[in-house]
Amino acid sequence: MTAYLFAVLAVLSVWDYPSRQQQHERLRAEFVQAVREGDTKKMEESSRKGTELLPDDPTWAYNLACSLAYREKPDAALDQLEKAIDLGFRDASAIAVDSDFRRISSNRRFKELVEYAKESADRPIMLGPLAVADATGIVGESLALGEQNMLWDFDTGCFMAKMKLAPGVADGNSGDLYMNRDGGHSRLVVTNYPGVTEVKLDKTGRERRLDLDFPNVRFPYPAFGNCSRAYVGDSFWRSIPRAMMTTSVRHLRTMATLYMDNQVWVFPANADFPPVGTNGDVFASVTPYWLVTQGRSWSDQYYLRAALDASRSFHPTVKREIVGRRLLAPTIMTLIRKSLKDVKSEDDYLTEKAHPTCLPPNGLDLARLKKFAADMREPAIPPVVRIVRFGAPVEKKPEIPELTYFTPFAAAFVLRSPEEKRSFAFVVDGAAEVAYRIVHDPAGAAKIEEQKGVAALVSIDRTKLSGTTRVDLAVFGRNPGTGWGAPTYVSFSVVDMDAPYHDPALVPRTEVK
Repeated sequence: MTAYLFAVLAVLSVWDYPSRQQQHERLRAEFVQAVREGDTKKMEESSRKGTELLPDDPTWAYNLACSLAYREKPDAALDQLEKAIDLGFRDASAIAVDSDFRRISSNRRFKELVEYAKESADRPIMLGPLAVADATGIVGESLALGEQNMLWDFDTGCFMAKMKLAPGVADGNSGDLYMNRDGGHSRLVVTNYPGVTEVKLDKTGRERRLDLDFPNVRFPYPAFGNCSRAYVGDSFWRSIPRAMMTTSVRHLRTMATLYMDNQVWVFPANADFPPVGTNGDVFASVTPYWLVTQGRSWSDQYYLRAALDASRSFHPTVKREIVGRRLLAPTIMTLIRKSLKDVKSEDDYLTEKAHPTCLPPNGLDLARLKKFAADMREPAIPPVVRIVRFGAPVEKKPEIPELTYFTPFAAAFVLRSPEEKRSFAFVVDGAAEVAYRIVHDPAGAAKIEEQKGVAALVSIDRTKLSGTTRVDLAVFGRNPGTGWGAPTYVSFSVVDMDAPYHDPALVPRTEVK
């Protein structure tokens, strides 16, 4: 049949999508709420706004088709369904049984469209944001990615690169990617790592500044990256990591995805931590999703190079297994922490020695790191554990939520309730054996009251905490034949309004002085 094309020519570049992410999320929430309430009018309104925001997005076109079918507007619904199919929504089986179309399922054109979707399933998508092609490169040679090589994933808030690398330099880093996100300010000397492919955005992507700051690309290969930038000059000064845990928390969802997608990232702490910072340790929380280094620009290089050294040291079959299980980032970061000079044993790894807020200059026993990687075999690949449930009872619920963020491998609380003694219960899964440990508590405010298998009860004495004395709880897992794996962190902090510095991002607006 002839495709119905009304204005389906792409009117947006994929580079436009990041700036529309938050509007999309708001409209999606409105649409989902309308569906739950059975409000077909609001369904149509929100999906129309969605198609106006993203006129070439197949999902919004499909949502509008469903809404119009409910509103008994069959011709308009079928037009939108055809548009959705042209843009890439081609799951004929799902369309055929979708109850949203029950009012028009007997329509001859609906049946034709189901068949059209089936016939189109293996055809290239020629219109809209799904009309992409692989960028082709060679292992060890730089590769630029343009909009024709990128998809935008609204669920994770990041690009998905379409690329293929032909064999090139044979080295332990063959197939590893490198991406710099500070405009080349602290760029790796890639030629020192044969087999590493540097990936960049094309001129348009760089002009849109989409290659700076927060990591935002998923790759089909392992990736290593760094960014020596920070926010300076106003009351919201902070490093990139602290920004992702406070003012730009939405990026944590992306970082959690990249962490379990074989990406290793390194950032400097800048003024958030001594010696550059003069306010002490101002991090209110930590995550396992990146490595943070003491110092300014270029302090990240040492640990970036160490991560690449670990990657090249794995036996090829072991590395393939780690990458295939999407555990490269947790595994490398675990080995880096176990190779810190003060960490001498597995027991040490479960202490503060292995989990400083920021990694010190030249802090590694590099020979030990490489040996750890070279000696690892498939049965010894350590697991990761994730938080599956928590409880934080209070006598009086504070007006401002205490939970700053909750992701599978990191959570953070700002304690706002006036209660002096607090209890928190956690349950994790992912490993045969689990260990809960307090790995940061300079004020002695926390205690693990009880651990039963994968569950634990933790108490916090809020009166002992200040703006620079947070608590970090770490949870580790191991299986028979493995060492302890990467930490899952839960951080607890308070806002001290009388301290020389307090983070305005964590202060309720009504309390800002």
